[in-house]
Amino acid sequence: MKKNLICGLDIGNSKLTAVLAKNEKQRIELIATAISTVSGLSKGTVNDLADLSNCIQQTLDKLNKETGSKIEGVLISINGNYINSRSTSATVAFSERENHQIGLSDINYLRKQARLLGVYIDETILHEFPQIYVLDDSHFTVNPLGLLARKVKLDSYIVGASHAAVGNIKTAVQQSGYEVVSVLHSSVASSLSVLSEEERRKGVLLIDLGFNFTSLLFFKDNILRDFRTISFGGNDITEDISKAFELSWDLAEDIKKSSLILSTQGLAGAEKLVVRKGNSYKTLEKKDIYEAAKQKLDDFLDKIKEAIDSSIWKNKMDCGIVGVGGSSNLEGILEKIEAHTGMPVKLGHIKNTSSKVSNLGPQFSAAVGLIYYRANLNNLPNIKSYLMGKTAFERAVSFLCNLYQDYF
Repeated sequence: MKKNLICGLDIGNSKLTAVLAKNEKQRIELIATAISTVSGLSKGTVNDLADLSNCIQQTLDKLNKETGSKIEGVLISINGNYINSRSTSATVAFSERENHQIGLSDINYLRKQARLLGVYIDETILHEFPQIYVLDDSHFTVNPLGLLARKVKLDSYIVGASHAAVGNIKTAVQQSGYEVVSVLHSSVASSLSVLSEEERRKGVLLIDLGFNFTSLLFFKDNILRDFRTISFGGNDITEDISKAFELSWDLAEDIKKSSLILSTQGLAGAEKLVVRKGNSYKTLEKKDIYEAAKQKLDDFLDKIKEAIDSSIWKNKMDCGIVGVGGSSNLEGILEKIEAHTGMPVKLGHIKNTSSKVSNLGPQFSAAVGLIYYRANLNNLPNIKSYLMGKTAFERAVSFLCNLYQDYF
């Protein structure tokens, strides 16, 4: 990848969303976007390698052709039912009597041990979020570097994914002719593009409404504190509309996007909808479309509230809820979430970029988040630590830094 050219590719369950950007003089400029229907993927898992590879190639080739650029490497974001999150911890004792000054190598060792103790067999760690360091069972800190202690415990939070599932997606990208630079969870990537530092510090809940899944990310003190996934997305609503009116999936999807109103106020006086079914036409009442989606939608809202209520961070979300993802565009859905949870909800908007492209809706948040991640890699050590797997050069630099810290 050219030094100042960054390509982010969000591999969603229904769409491939790609963004190409320039990063010059600490300024990100989005220069092109591409979005296409994905195939070869089912609930985030590859079921046809050739199909997915072809989709990726066509999408990225479109960016190359549109800009006259040559993309070599891409950052990708993924989501699926093969991703899990959990808390983990590790403790190291330095001395029974004398205090030890904590160095970078000690911190790296603790984090490595926490990952090893928390990881499952055949799992890849996508992100790690150190929560708190406890020195000598009494002193709590988020940065123990240089402090004295005889014993240190680290409580951490990790997001892991099936090694095979991630490997299959990376293979599809590689077979399309592009190198995978980094892999992030799509909701984590979205958080980088739509949340401000103040929101992450004061406390905010990001709800990412996708095609098959909805993710809830709880941020406080600029750290991801909790992560939940609900098996519900825009596809569930489409399927209910399709079954209720015996329509094709594609037609039901169009109706959902153009005519589904989820607020009772919006339904008042709503016009009827005429659709073609075979050789005849069928008239649909918008209230009937709403009724077709209502049961699963109500169940989904209950699950969101249950997930929020069961988190110890529920009452620390001072900035409320921010909604992103393709399904957050559905008319009235954010208002429904607000009414059901009693928390203020707003639609997430991509921040702090200049752009030659228009209509950067919430469906682009993950792809743009990948751009933010790469552009700020050297300036945001907390973000950089989310992703495992350094290059040989980065490992060498890290080793030399550890030596310096420990002996000087």
